Amino acid sequence: MALLVMVRASWTARERRILRGLRTPAHIQRFLDELPYDDRGGAASPRVVMRNGKAQCYSGVLFACAALRELGHPPRLTWMDAVTDDGHCIALYEIDGMWGSVAKSNFTTIRSREPIYPYLALGLSYFEGFFNLFGKRTMRGFTVPIDLEKFEARGWRFDEGPMLYVDRAIDTALRAWKLPRGSVRNLSRVPDQLKRAGLLGSNPKGLWRP
Repeated sequence: MALLVMVRASWTARERRILRGLRTPAHIQRFLDELPYDDRGGAASPRVVMRNGKAQCYSGVLFACAALRELGHPPRLTWMDAVTDDGHCIALYEIDGMWGSVAKSNFTTIRSREPIYPYLALGLSYFEGFFNLFGKRTMRGFTVPIDLEKFEARGWRFDEGPMLYVDRAIDTALRAWKLPRGSVRNLSRVPDQLKRAGLLGSNPKGLWRP
């Protein structure tokens, strides 16, 4: 039986200064938008993001979850499945029963959402803006909210490793919605204007390619 190692760690003075400046979800989104896009995949903890000064969608959302936790929100994320594309994730927050999100992305169209949505509607709001470099609509499903608080004892906010326990939680989470297979044939291509808008300011090295 694997032993759970209890991690006792806390923010450094520099990390606390960064987090104190992020007083709203909009501040967190602006912070992520200003970070260079990291073209390497995989998890990186909030500590690593602050140290390296860059992030991609997964590490950016882990950071956002930690920053939202400082504001009193449970650290929760949603993973979005895709075909012929990278998956995506968003950090969640809830106000008066309505859901909003914060996200890091190479595409402008799948970043934050205001807290005006029922949960299912929040996830579905990403469908139109979720496409690959070639204009194919690629989102195929998304999970129920995944709560990272259960990994607090493992030190998810400070972890220097690959954080495979978060990967496993994503892989095994129930899917709140899946695109019916028969609906795929009804999907249109993304208009060139929307594709250009989505790719505005993107890092070409971080774009999915076959």
